[in-house]
Amino acid sequence: MLVLRRSILGSLALLALLLVGQPAGAADEQRIAAVVNDDVVTVRDLNERLQLVMLTSGIRDSEQARSRLAPQVLRGLVEETLQLEEAKRLNIEVGQVEIDNALSTIAKRNNLSVDQMKTYLLGNGINLDTLIRQVRAQIAWLKVVNRTIRPNVTVTVDQLDLAVQEARDSQGQPEYLLSEIVLPVDSPAQAGRVAEDAQRLVQTLREGANFDSLAHQVSASASAERGGDLGWVGAASIPPELQAALDRMRPGEVSEPLSSPIGYHIFWLRDQRTAAPPVDSNRAAVEVKLSQILFPTDGSAAANAEARDRAAALRGRLTDCPTMAEVASEIKAPASGDLGWLKVGDLPPTLAKAVLGLQAGQVSPPLPGPSGIHLLMVCERRNPEGLAPEREQIAQRLEQERTDRLARRYLRDLRKQAFIDVRL
Repeated sequence: MLVLRRSILGSLALLALLLVGQPAGAADEQRIAAVVNDDVVTVRDLNERLQLVMLTSGIRDSEQARSRLAPQVLRGLVEETLQLEEAKRLNIEVGQVEIDNALSTIAKRNNLSVDQMKTYLLGNGINLDTLIRQVRAQIAWLKVVNRTIRPNVTVTVDQLDLAVQEARDSQGQPEYLLSEIVLPVDSPAQAGRVAEDAQRLVQTLREGANFDSLAHQVSASASAERGGDLGWVGAASIPPELQAALDRMRPGEVSEPLSSPIGYHIFWLRDQRTAAPPVDSNRAAVEVKLSQILFPTDGSAAANAEARDRAAALRGRLTDCPTMAEVASEIKAPASGDLGWLKVGDLPPTLAKAVLGLQAGQVSPPLPGPSGIHLLMVCERRNPEGLAPEREQIAQRLEQERTDRLARRYLRDLRKQAFIDVRL
C-alpha cells in the first residue's frame, strides 16, 4: 500500500468557510472532503454527520457550532473509513440483521420505533444512511477487535492480585463518577491545534451540549460507545493532575482540557462519594432482571426533591414490570423501562442494597442514583450457588481495559500507514 501521511487537522482551518448552516448546492455536496486510501469522504457525508451530531447533542445549528465540531467529526469519518477498510481486508462482514438490531436498540433507547426514528431524522434533514454508516463501522470494528486482539489479551495472576488489593484498599477513599471525551494527538505538530479544538468543545459543553451524545460522536476513546461513561473511579487509580482538577470541581461541572501522552481529555464530574464496602461477594453475584423509571436531575437539592416527589406520586400505579415499561413510555422517561439482566454487584452500592431487599414485582421507594432519582422493580431473580465473583469481575475489567488500549494502538497504526488526503 502506498503510504503518504498528512495531518488531518492541519488542513481544517478552511472548514469554517465551507461548512455553513444553509444547505449546500448539489455540486458542493459531492465535492471530496477527504481521500482515505481508495475511499472518499464527501462534503455531504461531513455535513450530514455534523447535523446528526448537533441534533443528538442538543447544539443549535450555526456556522460557529459547525466550525467548532468539524475537525473532530471529519476525523471520526476518516477513522470509520479505516475501520471498514480493515474489516473488508479481513473478510469481515456486517449483516443486515445486525444493523437492524442495532437500530432497534437505538430507537428503543429513545422510546421510539425504527420508523419513528427515521421520520424524526428526516424531519431534521438527516438521512438514516448517515446513522447506518456509523452503526456499520462500529459493528465491523468490534468484530475486528474480537478476532485480532481479544484472543491474545491475558491478565497474569500477579496483575489480578494487585488489582484486587487496590480495590479493597480503596474503601473509605473518594470515588468519582466520570465521563470523558478524548481527542488524540498523533504527532507533536498537532498538539496546539488539538488543544484549541478541545477548548472549543469545552465551551460547547458548557453552553449546554449533551455530553453523552457528543462523546459518542467525537471521542476517540473506547468509552465513546457508552457515551464516555467511565463509571465510578477510585482516587487511587487517578493520575495526580486529574485528581487536582477534580478537587477544584463540583458535581455537574466539565473540566478544562487535560493533556496526556494520548492527547487531550475532557472530563464531566457527574457525582462524588466515599467508597463504601462492597456488597458481600456471594450476594453481589445475584442476577436480577430489572425495570426502572428514571427521573433525571442536575444534582441540585431542589431538582432532587422535585424528582423524588414525582417518583413517589407514581409508585401506586406500578404493579408489575409491564406496567413499569408502559408508564415509562407514557411519561417519556429517558433510560427507563426494561434494563435486562444485571448482576447486583454491578449496580451502585445504594441501588444494590435496595434491590437485594426487593421481592419480585415490588417497586422500590424513590432512590438517589448517579443520574437522578430511580424507581426500581425486580422482574425476576437468579441466585447463583457459591459464586465469589470479585476476582472474576476485576479480571474482566482488566482484560477490557487492555483490549481497549490495544485497539486504540491498532487504529493509530492504521492511520499512520494510510494514504489520507484532506481536500478542504
